[in-house]
Amino acid sequence: MTSTNQTDRRRQVRHTAQTAQTPQTAQTVQTVLEALPAEGVWIVGGTIRDELAGIALDEFDIDVAAVNGESWARRAADVLGSNPVRLTAAFDVWRIPLSGGQIDVWNLPDGDIERDLRRRDFTVNAMAAPLDAFRSGDVESRLIDPAGGRTDIESRRLRLMSDEAFRSDPVRLLRAIRFEAEGGWRLAARLLSAMMRDADRLSESAPERIWMELSRILQSDRLPWSLRRLEHSRLLEVLFPELTAGRGVDQRPVHRRDVFRHQMDAAAWIVRLTDSAAPRSRRMSSLWRALRTIRSDAATQEALSAWKLPLRLATLLHDIGKPQTRIVSDDGATHFYGHAELGAELAEQRLSALRAPNNTIAQVSLLIRHHLRPGQINAPGQPPTSRALHRFHTALSDAASPLCFLFLADSLATVGVEPLLPRWSAYTEHVARILNWQPAWRSPSAAARILDGRGIMSAAEIPPGPLVGRIRAKIDEAAATGEITDIEEARAMARSLAAAAQE
Repeated sequence: MTSTNQTDRRRQVRHTAQTAQTPQTAQTVQTVLEALPAEGVWIVGGTIRDELAGIALDEFDIDVAAVNGESWARRAADVLGSNPVRLTAAFDVWRIPLSGGQIDVWNLPDGDIERDLRRRDFTVNAMAAPLDAFRSGDVESRLIDPAGGRTDIESRRLRLMSDEAFRSDPVRLLRAIRFEAEGGWRLAARLLSAMMRDADRLSESAPERIWMELSRILQSDRLPWSLRRLEHSRLLEVLFPELTAGRGVDQRPVHRRDVFRHQMDAAAWIVRLTDSAAPRSRRMSSLWRALRTIRSDAATQEALSAWKLPLRLATLLHDIGKPQTRIVSDDGATHFYGHAELGAELAEQRLSALRAPNNTIAQVSLLIRHHLRPGQINAPGQPPTSRALHRFHTALSDAASPLCFLFLADSLATVGVEPLLPRWSAYTEHVARILNWQPAWRSPSAAARILDGRGIMSAAEIPPGPLVGRIRAKIDEAAATGEITDIEEARAMARSLAAAAQE
């Protein structure tokens, strides 16, 4: 039995989590808990787990098991001013959406709560307490724990409820790795064995559910570890067969490792380079010092935060086009012509199959398609021209910073940190020149051009059409590079370009 001090601490954590919010939010939390009909209802799953672990709870992310779940969900939703939505017929689960989250309601057709718990995924999620006990803070004495979940919480161990847990719902395979990544749970040996045995079953799960778990793993601080876990459990080849197809695809002498391992290394580096925590090793400190100026820029920080998920995905998949494009020339050199374009297409197909959001797919595709561009923007030893930089920023816009960090992670993964360290400052200075570039002509308004489409049509006396867009692009570039400096020069250029197009 947990000590009284531990119980008091958990209650204090819960009280602190509530009172730290605004009075309006705290009142809403209490109102939700007090308003729920209590007869034949148990709080289950992660809500109980976090309460017993002393973790501050999000009271609007509550799992409930109820006799006649649909009826209870409708009554509770009516009280709370919401409408219940059926999530899945397979498990008969209803969701009550709320402004701060949701309540998920699991049906108990026979009222047997222990039977319901034994069908769940992990022992730490297979505990329950009556709703009235949870509201009063009396979880400990009325806890239903058929498989020793409370003991596993204390040891931070993740065990399966049954040997069939993964087979009955294969998305649990990813959930286990997500728990390990986000919560630091230790996976039990039998769980790991079952994971390897049942990995192929993951493809039986709904793509939307796979993506929901995968996206959280990808955004975890422990992503490098999670990728190794996905690899060793064979889940990675189920999720991304295009990635694991790079095993054994040689790319020497430029790259030190095969295509697959190179991408895994790059993904680990992108986490390290964009991590907000201070580096622990002397080697990483050396890398960070050179990046300090770039990372301290507010716009760069904002872009890296907004692009966190697509940047990590694109870095992991940036060379998946290489296995199909590899050729060896007569001199023994290895080439992968067109691999960036093919890789972008393959990533689009894979992420579409996983039902990833369209915006995320477009962002990943953009980064993969252009991942070579930062290294090709200028001739070796030469600074990039204003024209090249204008075209770079026009094509990439707010993806410029994420793409440059992908370039740095790619470079570190290519040769390794020790060989690159003497040249690292040159690499970061190159990135700084790209990101710090500003066009010669700058409008007071970020959205304004030196001459917009209407101005071009007026100056050149031409109708709307594709020609206007082509002229506008050339005028934008000329203004950015300093070839023209005012509106009158822009109008003259519009007339000249229109006349040349009509000849």
